[in-house]
Amino acid sequence: MARACRSRVGLWLVTLGFLVGAAVPARAQGVPASMLVASRDTAVIKSQLKLAVTLGSDVLARLRAAPTDDSAPIDPVLLRRARDTYALIRAGRHGFELEREWNEGKKGILPDPIKDLAFRRVDNAWNLSRTTVDLSSSLGIPRAEYLQRSADDMSRAIQQLNQALAILP
Repeated sequence: MARACRSRVGLWLVTLGFLVGAAVPARAQGVPASMLVASRDTAVIKSQLKLAVTLGSDVLARLRAAPTDDSAPIDPVLLRRARDTYALIRAGRHGFELEREWNEGKKGILPDPIKDLAFRRVDNAWNLSRTTVDLSSSLGIPRAEYLQRSADDMSRAIQQLNQALAILP
């Protein structure tokens, strides 16, 4: 009898452990690490920026839907996606810098003014995308102000990224 009870408890614990272990990766999903690696390949930069626009749009929607009172903490999914958006923009920005350095090492290659313009847009978006992450840890800023500033800056960052994507070859 005691052996059967222990066996059932053991089976129950194993099943519970499996269910909890299987649920953790679903919550921990984020941007694949390969998307955060800078590359001077324009196609890679564009895919990073496109994913940043997608995630940034989700962040923007969550910011606009968030309650303005302090009754609940800021949604951790919102903050993770805001960090991922920032990291993707940073990787794309760094890719532009890598390409520029690579081209400077070659003789006879002139800077591409279109890519310079796109870089400036991405650089602006990179700075704007920091607001949501940086202000989330600031004490003393009212929630409504945090949400408004974050939404405004994320909206402008997405506009800058879309402009950069429109002019990239």
